[in-house]
Amino acid sequence: MYSQIFSTEEDPRTQELRSRLDSFYAETSDYTAFHESNWQPVYWQPIAERAVNLLQSKGDCRILEFGAGRTGFGKYLQEYLQKADIAADLSDRLTFDTQDVTPQNQDYLATQASQVYIGDLLEVTQKYDLIFSTFVWEHLTTPKAILDHLISLLNPQGSIFLISPRYDLPFYLSPSCRHLSKGDRLKLSLWLSLKRLLTLLGQKPSFLIHLDPVLFHQKWFRDADAIHWVSLWDLLSYLPSNMQITKHKIEAGGLKGKIWADYCVMFVQIQQK
Repeated sequence: MYSQIFSTEEDPRTQELRSRLDSFYAETSDYTAFHESNWQPVYWQPIAERAVNLLQSKGDCRILEFGAGRTGFGKYLQEYLQKADIAADLSDRLTFDTQDVTPQNQDYLATQASQVYIGDLLEVTQKYDLIFSTFVWEHLTTPKAILDHLISLLNPQGSIFLISPRYDLPFYLSPSCRHLSKGDRLKLSLWLSLKRLLTLLGQKPSFLIHLDPVLFHQKWFRDADAIHWVSLWDLLSYLPSNMQITKHKIEAGGLKGKIWADYCVMFVQIQQK
């Protein structure tokens, strides 16, 4: 059953899924990322802090946000630099570029960034000190290829920050499977828990791609297209030996909030050892 609805990025069916998703993004008017501003200071603070450190240590800093949508990071960064009392001449040496797969936000991004790339992230060749995304990683169909490419774009001392949901916690499933029955979701949870356990025990990482998301069955809702079922264990297993992951803590109140912050959200920094 699960081989019919899950695959990996090497499978031709994943390429077909990418085409269907691109068609949806090109045709829909309901997709929230085309209309709503993205403002995530809780996650952006460590990125801005690292940018300041690089500015002060090496004299410049190049930043790329991929899957930027209607990002507010450029405004947040300028506010952060002012609060940190960074001199204007030093701030001018910081470059913020953006990338997105569709042109819907191109005009908006042109007001926020020095350079805007529209199209496949794999076509970006500029080197960067900081690369990040905010709740984009779960929407990719080729996470391994993207990760390899991002690592190749890093300058020495560079970092990649990934912020996304993660689906390692037993019975916590992506919204993309909500069209399945409760019984099927229960069986899927058990199967997924086994896959994660096998990765922890040394099996190759899965980087599971959901081929049949609810997006194609029901009216659009947030994360109906979360087709990459993100696992921190996949990342830890896949990264080259010269790279390391640092988990960033998310502050959340109460037991439910702590469980969510510790096990349902991935906020990591990837850099050379």
